[in-house]
Amino acid sequence: MGWSQELFRTVWRALSKEVKELVGTDHFGNKYYYIPAYKNWRGQIIREKRIIEAVNKKEVDYEVGNIPTEWEAWIRKTRKTPPTMEIKKPRLSPGWFSSVDRGQSAD
Repeated sequence: MGWSQELFRTVWRALSKEVKELVGTDHFGNKYYYIPAYKNWRGQIIREKRIIEAVNKKEVDYEVGNIPTEWEAWIRKTRKTPPTMEIKKPRLSPGWFSSVDRGQSAD
C-alpha cells in the first residue's frame, strides 16, 4: 500500500470516528481488530466490523489455512468472543499417546 493510500485511510478514520481496537494476534503474526458500531458524519449508523491485518499484505501470498479456525469463526461472527490463549492450545490426552507409543490399544 502506498503512502498516499495510508494517509487517506488515516484522515478518513479520523473524520469518520472509526476506532479500531486490537483484540489479539495468532501464531502466524496476523492481527485482529474490532471496530464498534458508530455514527458517521452524515448521521448514519455504521455496523460493527471485525477485521484482520495480515502479515502477508498481498492476497497471492495467502493460502487456505493461514487463518486459524478459531479466529475465522470470530471474524465471520459465528463466535461472539475472540479466542484466548487457552483455547488456542490443542487439547490432547497424554495418556492416550503414551499407550499408542508403547504399542497398546487405546481401549
